[in-house]
Amino acid sequence: MTINPAHVAGAGMIRFGKFPASTTLEGMAAAASRQALNDAGADVRDIEAIYTGHVFGGPVAGQRIAVHLGLDGRPVTNVENYCASGATAIREAWIALAAGLHDVVLVIGVEKMTDRVFGGVKPDPGDLDAAVGLVMAAGHAMSARRYMADHGATREQIAAVAVKNHAHSVHNPYAQYQHAITLEDVLSARPIADPLGLLDCSPISDGAAAMVLCNANGLRKLGLAASSAPRILGCGLVSGSLQIGTDDLNAEDVSRRAAEAAWEMSGVGPEDIDFVEMHDCFTIAEIVRLEGLGLIPVGQGGQWTQDGWTGIGGRLPVNPSGGLLSRGHPVGATGVAQACELTWQLRGTAGGRQVESARIGLAYCKGGTVSGTDGGSVTTLVMSQ
Repeated sequence: MTINPAHVAGAGMIRFGKFPASTTLEGMAAAASRQALNDAGADVRDIEAIYTGHVFGGPVAGQRIAVHLGLDGRPVTNVENYCASGATAIREAWIALAAGLHDVVLVIGVEKMTDRVFGGVKPDPGDLDAAVGLVMAAGHAMSARRYMADHGATREQIAAVAVKNHAHSVHNPYAQYQHAITLEDVLSARPIADPLGLLDCSPISDGAAAMVLCNANGLRKLGLAASSAPRILGCGLVSGSLQIGTDDLNAEDVSRRAAEAAWEMSGVGPEDIDFVEMHDCFTIAEIVRLEGLGLIPVGQGGQWTQDGWTGIGGRLPVNPSGGLLSRGHPVGATGVAQACELTWQLRGTAGGRQVESARIGLAYCKGGTVSGTDGGSVTTLVMSQ
């Protein structure tokens, strides 16, 4: 299956963090959007449609943002796919561009969590897993214990993911946390769900990211050369399947299927990927999902991390942005933020976190859980220069 690539004409973000109630969803989205428009050299009059990913934004959030930007009257699509909302919005925009429905569009990922979510994201009261205490952190703690038992991985190897990603975020001006941490910091942090502690978990965050996407006609309208606008080669989307028992807890079938969709669409394979933006909502998630995608041999992710192979300068740099653990995780914004990082890396403008000779990047976003399955929705985005 081949779909014409879309191009990233512009990318913009605000720094992720915890902001007061006076900082609005609409204001954050507008600020990131204006950065993306400026980056593309585009005007609001060039935008033909808007795609907005959010989870807690309320009804018609995209339309409210459009009015804020002076884009009222444009077609607006609101997308909710939990943590994969922003990435799914990119996919919808990409399909529309390929179909020729629009030539230049604006994609926004935005979330205001700190005045809506308290003490962690609350599960659906009808969720059977939640009823017996298997909430998000507990599920990943089980994953960590299973991985350690199956592959002989150590607690230190899992904790090394947080150390690496915080080291990367020191060079990211948009990251919620911009300081290094030590292995001892991770190991001695407040326990959350054994063996995971506070620094193994992504934070509650506010933030927004935006992109101006276009097809070949859009590039001509904006006066841009294709060589200056990284291409979206493919964006796979799958949903979780039935999972019974704990034997296949880390089988990551959903990641495997998401990868297969990305490879088929993009015409590239795991051996072609130069760097990854991974959905590391918890430290163990980065490891098992990399293995599920076929990017790292099963059982070796912990060792790869400990040996520095997933750091900048390693064999497969993962989360040069700092990832969810350190850049932050405003859930609706995360997928678009990942795509912005791919854009800057492929342009060679990522500064101190630049991956050398970055030509093809992959972003993975996993959104939510459904009782009895191995995930809600998963997107895999492949981009090239």
